[in-house]
Amino acid sequence: MKTKIILLVGASGVGKDSLLNAAQKNFEKKINCVKRHITRIADENEDNYFLSDKEFDSLKKKDFFISSWSAHGNAYGIAKESIKEGMNIVSISRSRIKDFEFSYKEVYCINIYISEKELEKRLRLRNRENEEEIQKRLNKKDLSIQAKHLISFDNSQTFVKSSQTFIKLIESIIKD
Repeated sequence: MKTKIILLVGASGVGKDSLLNAAQKNFEKKINCVKRHITRIADENEDNYFLSDKEFDSLKKKDFFISSWSAHGNAYGIAKESIKEGMNIVSISRSRIKDFEFSYKEVYCINIYISEKELEKRLRLRNRENEEEIQKRLNKKDLSIQAKHLISFDNSQTFVKSSQTFIKLIESIIKD
């Protein structure tokens, strides 16, 4: 069996973790939903490994991560050993796509987006950031996404509708 990678990218708050959770429930053991290592405690929608800054830096120096980045005052990393044979889904920074395209042949990138108004609403509802942090996230300019296999996904429907559409998209990639 060959290794396939699906990268989920998009602004913080667009629903990457919620869609990832829906896919994990639907596909159970058929796909590997890769956990990130993060220097902040996960909220109720996330399933990540928490590391202190010191622990993260130590693992990074030991070449533990296939990809790592910093965003909004936190460090994020994907362990090399977390990628398994078969289908893998990973939520990453838009700036780190090439890390996976360099190491794997079959990499699909799904750019998840919503309107700015909906993004502001979701950021406020999750109650993770203060007003200044929310404004920084909203004012952040979108990065140009460079990926060999880029798919855009509008996540502005109801969660049930979006997750059904997302699962169909994943199924089409699995069959590819």
